[in-house]
Amino acid sequence: MSGVVADRLAGFDAPSPNGKSPDSARPRSRTQALAPTTWAAFWKREVPDKDWVVEPIVPRGRGVVIYGPPKAGKSLFLLDISAAAATGNSVLGQPPRNRVPVLYLDFEMTEDDVRERLTDLGYGPASDLSGLTYLQTTLLPPLDTQAGGDALMVLVERFLPELVVVDTMASGVEGEESSADTYRSFYRWAGRRLKEAGVALLRIDHEGKERGKGQRGSSAKRDDVDVVFRIVRSAETNLRLMCTHSRVPWVPREVSIMRHLNPVLRHVVAIDSWPAGTMELAATLDEIGVPLDASFNVANRALTESFGKGRRKSDVLAALRFRKEQHPSG
Repeated sequence: MSGVVADRLAGFDAPSPNGKSPDSARPRSRTQALAPTTWAAFWKREVPDKDWVVEPIVPRGRGVVIYGPPKAGKSLFLLDISAAAATGNSVLGQPPRNRVPVLYLDFEMTEDDVRERLTDLGYGPASDLSGLTYLQTTLLPPLDTQAGGDALMVLVERFLPELVVVDTMASGVEGEESSADTYRSFYRWAGRRLKEAGVALLRIDHEGKERGKGQRGSSAKRDDVDVVFRIVRSAETNLRLMCTHSRVPWVPREVSIMRHLNPVLRHVVAIDSWPAGTMELAATLDEIGVPLDASFNVANRALTESFGKGRRKSDVLAALRFRKEQHPSG
């Protein structure tokens, strides 16, 4: 890590936004990450039906890319998600949850851009944005180098984010955009270390010249992440996220987003993002008395007992989530 970057990072002495001591929640070391699996503990570990850091697009601890053409509203969309998550406000119209500490690495916008957009999103001097660590990262080494990865992990240890946003990928690396080695190096020095630490990564990228043919540059861009969304803007207030690649079966294949302009600008998931039959299945779960906080296993067992057969896991999970959103206090 260069001297100027070390000096810059040495000034980050603010307490962690979630109140934890960095020493008490450090990412796992390389040695710990290489420890062999203990099979008895492996099979006993309870696996959640779904685990989101930002529902319904960023699974906890996973890498996600959102790419699209210029002027599709990518940075504004991610800034809305990041600020809402970090302040504990509703994210994408979902019921408010506990704060999610976010580290936002901005390689693109000016301070005036950020101020204007945050103001449009309803934030101001009285807003508690302490959970959003926002860096305009002109001095951060490229993230496809060891120095960049080391600097990133210093920030992760200091601020303990659950989500790191990179805006944009092309500006955060020094290698050629058309070279697969660039993205292999990014994963080696940054992406893999975030995954080992259990920190989700959400990065913005540009679409290639041929619309619908993928991200600009090397096809290796999609190899190191778990989910890839293409974002398109169909109207002034309509966005659509289309999942082109996924290693996570419960991530939706398509998410419709409405951009509300009043009383403040915000993005919410549109009703047509729910799979067909979600509302009907949710009503069925209500009728047979399935609790609002039921797991997939409990709900599917109830369906089997009542109707002689269960339903597809993705459909049941969607219905369970729909019920919770309709009854947030339940």
